[in-house]
Amino acid sequence: MKKLTIILLAILALTSCKQGNLDMLGMFYTKSDDADERFIQSEEWNNEHPMATVSVASDNYRIYTMTDIHVDTTTLNLDTFTAAFLQDVQSTQTLTAPFCFCLGDVINAVNNFPKFQAYITKIENAGLRVYGTPGNHDLYYDQWEIYRSYWHTSHFPLVVQTPSGKRDLYVFVDSSSGTLGKLQTEWLRSLLKEASGEGYRHIVVCTHTHFWKKDQSQGHTSDFALEETYELADMFGQYGVELVIQGHSHNRNVQQFKHVTYLRLDAMEDHYYNAFYTIFSVGERIVWDYVPVGPQTHEDNCPRVEGL
Repeated sequence: MKKLTIILLAILALTSCKQGNLDMLGMFYTKSDDADERFIQSEEWNNEHPMATVSVASDNYRIYTMTDIHVDTTTLNLDTFTAAFLQDVQSTQTLTAPFCFCLGDVINAVNNFPKFQAYITKIENAGLRVYGTPGNHDLYYDQWEIYRSYWHTSHFPLVVQTPSGKRDLYVFVDSSSGTLGKLQTEWLRSLLKEASGEGYRHIVVCTHTHFWKKDQSQGHTSDFALEETYELADMFGQYGVELVIQGHSHNRNVQQFKHVTYLRLDAMEDHYYNAFYTIFSVGERIVWDYVPVGPQTHEDNCPRVEGL
C-alpha cells in the first residue's frame, strides 16, 4: 500500500506541473500531435503557401543562427542576438544577412511564446525573415498549436538564389519528437533525391534534435533511434547533403559521416555558461563563427571560425 501511495503521489506531481519550467509528464508523453499528424497539418500550409525562392544581393551572404533560447523570465541573449543581426544588416550597403535561422526550443515554460515572438516581429518589421523548426520544449505543455499559430509549418525547403545564378537549398525538418515519422521521411527522401540532380551549390539540412548522441545530457528526451539515424545518414550521404545543422544538447560538436558534416550548435539560453549564437558565411565554401553572448568557460572564449 505504501508503495502504491508513493506511485500515485508521483503521478499526481508529474501531471500537475503545468506552471513550472519542466513538463515532467511531457518528457515521457506529450498530448501534442505526433510527427505524422504535425507533418500533415504543416503540408496543408505548405501547399497553400509555396516556399518562394529568396534572392540575395551577393554570391556571398551570412546567416545568423540561434538555437535553444529557452525564453523564460529574461531575454538578455535574445536582445543581444537581435541587435547584432539588425545592426549587421543596417551597416552594410548590400543585404548580406537577409534572414536568420532558429533551430527550436524557443521557450522554456507556458505563456512564453509571445515573449519570443516579439523579437521575430521586430526582425520582420525591418523587412527581414526568420526561418525555423520546433524543438522538444516547444511541444511541452501541449503547445504545438501555439507554435503552429505563429510559425504555421514545421518543415519546408528554402531555396536561396544568388545574382550569378548559384542556388543553395536549405531543408528544415521537424525532429522535435525524436523522429521524423514515416510521412516526413518519405517527403525528405523524395525532395533530396530530386535536389541531388538540380545542381545546387550547397544542400543543408536544419533540425533541432541531433543525430549522433555523444553523452547523456538530454537523458531520453527526443533522441533518434539508431535505426532511423542510420537510415537518414545514408540518405544524406547518397543525395549530396553537405552540412546538417543541429541543436538540442546545448554544446557544440562537429563530426563527419559519409562525407556529410554534422554540426551541433551551442545554446543561446540566458544565464547559460558557454552561450553562443552562430554566424554562417556562405559562398563557395560554408564557414561559421561562434559568437559569445553570455558568461564563458570555453577555452576559446572569442569567436572562432570553422568551415567546410
